[in-house]
Amino acid sequence: MRRLVLCALLAAAAAAPAASAALRVENGWSRETPPGVSVGVGYLTIVNDGAADELVRATSPRAAQVSFHESRAEGGIERMRELERVAVGAGARVVFAPGGLHLMLMGLGQPLAPGARVPLTLEFAHAGKVETALVVSPTGAAPPWPATPKRVVTLAPHLTELVYAAGAGERLVGTLDTSDYPPEARRVPRIGDVGHIDAERLLALRPDLVLVWGDGTPAEQRALLARLGIATLSLEQHALADVPAALEQLGRLFGTEAVAMPAAERLRHELAGLRERYRDARRLRVFYQVWGTPLYTLGGRHVASEMLNVCGAANLFADQPQSAFMVTEESVYARDPDVIALAGTAAEAAEWRARWSARAPLRAVTTGAVVTLDPDLVNRMGPRIGAGTAALCRALDGVRRRSAGDLRR
Repeated sequence: MRRLVLCALLAAAAAAPAASAALRVENGWSRETPPGVSVGVGYLTIVNDGAADELVRATSPRAAQVSFHESRAEGGIERMRELERVAVGAGARVVFAPGGLHLMLMGLGQPLAPGARVPLTLEFAHAGKVETALVVSPTGAAPPWPATPKRVVTLAPHLTELVYAAGAGERLVGTLDTSDYPPEARRVPRIGDVGHIDAERLLALRPDLVLVWGDGTPAEQRALLARLGIATLSLEQHALADVPAALEQLGRLFGTEAVAMPAAERLRHELAGLRERYRDARRLRVFYQVWGTPLYTLGGRHVASEMLNVCGAANLFADQPQSAFMVTEESVYARDPDVIALAGTAAEAAEWRARWSARAPLRAVTTGAVVTLDPDLVNRMGPRIGAGTAALCRALDGVRRRSAGDLRR
């Protein structure tokens, strides 16, 4: 998280746009260099909305020489060759990125330090000279993005919800098929699904930032974004507190603090109120089901365990370190939960409930302690997680009230 915040701060010094209205340079960046190293590498994106042109020269007061190079795998070996010039076709987007085109900064007078700006002049055959700069990122950091991103793509539905809740929904230009909330998100162009991104659609949208979902975004999609040279921000949410923190982070990034900060505070207040309300509630042991065939549940490190704790309950499999894993029906019978929580659609929950009832029923089934949860509320780490936790608490409290009534009778 600290690294991501640092990158956001570095982005405030992003390169100035090109002087030509038809040709502009975006997202210039470089990585820090160790002491004693006099060679650096630069990356950027050239967007040409006009006639075909050529990049013929680059200079920087920080380097004795700036040259164009291209990395390419040949016969399983990564090879690099120097280019005299780089074609910039009409309507083209030319990306200098790791593993492809890049600038070599030779003869650096001093190391490149994180946060520094490296002035750079690019000379085009027709557009002439364009002044820009490379922002130096820490080693291992992702490329910085513009100080205030204007064209954003999200690669998870909860990230879409976070962007809207942070007051920046109008900046969304692309998302995945599963992004369906808020309703206006359904009108955002689609670039694929959780398993596949259409690179052509993505590039056509010309995003200046893609929000990815920590470990939830497949490695191949991350690799694709790196090859395309598109700046990414990885948002990690593993605990309830991470959601309001993400809202605040997006508010600072988009300059929408007036919307994002109150939204984050409301969510924190909502969760704190639930903790207080159910602090002394009778403890229930809950089997939390997220899939039927094979039978899947969530472990102690998943946020579902924290949500259950907020509601005065315990995850039946909290002793398991995995976030999500398969279990057998026999293992559920052996642990004999007080409650079964079905986090699936109405049709899925009905199917799962029927399956549990078809066997010698569990005690939770015979006592009616089976509750259905909206998966979009309880499984998405977005701004509705407070509403999802409240719904879970209400459902479990209903079980408590019914069992108390049975005891009185």
